[in-house]
Amino acid sequence: MTQTISRSGRRAGGTAAPSGSPPATGRKPWRRRDRAIASVAVLPLLLPFVLFALVPIGYVVYLSFTKYNGVLDPVWVGLSNYEILITDTVWWRSVRNTLIFGAGSVVFEIPLALGLALLLNRRVRFGGGFRAIFFIPNVVSIAVIGIVFYFLLRPVDGVINGLLSWTGLVPEHYDWLGSGPSAMASLIAIGVWSGFGVNTVFFLVGLQTIPKEVVESATLDGATGWKHFWHITLPLLAPILRVVIMLTIIFTMRSFDIVKTLTDGGPAGQTEVMFTYLFGYFFSLDRGAQYGYASALAVVASIIIAIISLIYMRFSRDGGSR
Repeated sequence: MTQTISRSGRRAGGTAAPSGSPPATGRKPWRRRDRAIASVAVLPLLLPFVLFALVPIGYVVYLSFTKYNGVLDPVWVGLSNYEILITDTVWWRSVRNTLIFGAGSVVFEIPLALGLALLLNRRVRFGGGFRAIFFIPNVVSIAVIGIVFYFLLRPVDGVINGLLSWTGLVPEHYDWLGSGPSAMASLIAIGVWSGFGVNTVFFLVGLQTIPKEVVESATLDGATGWKHFWHITLPLLAPILRVVIMLTIIFTMRSFDIVKTLTDGGPAGQTEVMFTYLFGYFFSLDRGAQYGYASALAVVASIIIAIISLIYMRFSRDGGSR
């Protein structure tokens, strides 16, 4: 007769079953040993990160407390650079311009990329070709894009300016980069054009991961058009939407190439952004080499970007958990 053994280790008749091995208590020694070996194996991989990321960051932070021109030894000045920064009106204007540029890029770029992704997600003819065309701006260097658009927007012989003036939409020989509002609008438009392609691809990948069963069930329940997008597509796309917005904020807040090649902060500093301003203190001859003050600007710029990113992550996480 076969005797059954319960989970408690006793036979049905009440006799204890023989135990082949003692019960496991705590973590096994070999697991702890493997974790230690893995930690040691990872250390060489962390060395490049420490040398080429943490050490330069630490050196920049150190320089921000010094007066240094690149020739003589750094002289410790404490918080003097940060005190000058607080009263630097040009710097805070560049911060404002950076926020305007970043907000304008997010407001226009995200809806455009999402709309194109929704169109390309359908079965359209030459869909693969359209995806490649939209992604082309991301393959080209931002500096090259800035130079190309600089010639396209020239007031006398620029192609874009010529077409718009020919249709009567703008006055003849209109200088798009010669006034503050139009220059900032041009920068935002070119930034959106150069960045929406990769965001379209991200959204398209997210749309294609939505289960077809969910879409079909929602359609059978009568959810179509805007109702389907708002209650089905957008909630399921929310995780990748948050990531795309986060990346767009970071990239636009760090903008340098497009501003440097198109306006160089002009006219009269009306398109000066944080990184073109601190670039001037690092390398510009008219401001002189003020590496200490430039390092302080870099530290504060990084803190501003980090704060904005953390605020967005906090609000988006709270909104996504409701």
